Parts: sequence; C-alpha cells; structure tokens
Amino acid sequence: MGKLALTSLAVAVLVLTGCSQKSPEVDMTKGTGDTKGASNDGMSALQKLIASLEANSKTIYFDFDKYNVKKDQQPNIDANAALFNSAEAKSFSIKVEGNCDEFGTDEYNYALGLKRAKSVKDGLVAKGMVADRITVVSYGESNPASTEHNKEAWAKNRRAEFKVLP
Repeated sequence: MGKLALTSLAVAVLVLTGCSQKSPEVDMTKGTGDTKGASNDGMSALQKLIASLEANSKTIYFDFDKYNVKKDQQPNIDANAALFNSAEAKSFSIKVEGNCDEFGTDEYNYALGLKRAKSVKDGLVAKGMVADRITVVSYGESNPASTEHNKEAWAKNRRAEFKVLP
C-alpha cells in the first residue's frame, strides 16, 4: 500500500510540474487579414446599441418604504416597454435593478429592492414584454445614485434602473 501511495504521489508531482512549464499557444492572426476588423466593429456596434438602449431607458422612482409603481411613473413603464419591445432591442434580455435609500436594515432594503424590481417587471410584462427576457436583482442601499444625506438624494436612490444584456 505504501508503494502505491508513493508512486501516485510521484506521478502527480511530475504531471503538475510538467504542466506548469508549458506556455499556452495563442493565435494572434484571428481578426486580421481579410476581415478588415469586422469583428471589432461588430462588438463596437453591439456595445453602442446596448449603451443607447440603456441611455434611453427611463428610471422608475418609488415613494419611501413603497414598492408599487406610482401613477406618475406609469408613462416611464410604458416608454420602457416600447423601447425594449422595439425591433432593435427584441434580441436582448433586460435586467431590472431595484435600489433603496439608506434607511432600514441591509436585509430589509435588499428585500424592498427586490420587490421594486419585481413590480417594474410586472408592469413591463403587462405592457407586452415577455417575462423570460426580464431578470430582477436588488442592490438594496449598496448602489446609491446620490451619496448626499437629504430628501432629494434619498428620493433619487429609491429607484429601479435597467441594464441591457446581450
């Protein structure tokens, strides 16, 4: 039994040390030549489209300690549903990020942020978006839009924002 363990250990050491000296082969010719940078332009165009969709999306704001979409925010839900259902955005997934102000415990704020994100998702689905395209996440109070400590800053932090995912 001792010889088997010693032999196994020796083989393992040889394999591990032998692999650590190998350098990976990298093909540096990919993306050059006849393509004339097409792959780089394609990525750039995709990134520009994603950035444009995110910039045109409307942030949804909430009242203190609430997660229901207010009536004055409904036009933003409508605009976002139209944007994300457009032909250029149909192939993307959307992440709804729920956020909170600094009041409440971490656990409470993460739960409230998730409820806000789900409420926005429900509003988008009611306007015709496919639910499978939408994911929700909560950042609680950990992703503030403003770090000031006043009513205006806290109101900015009670929100749902959107990320476009390829």
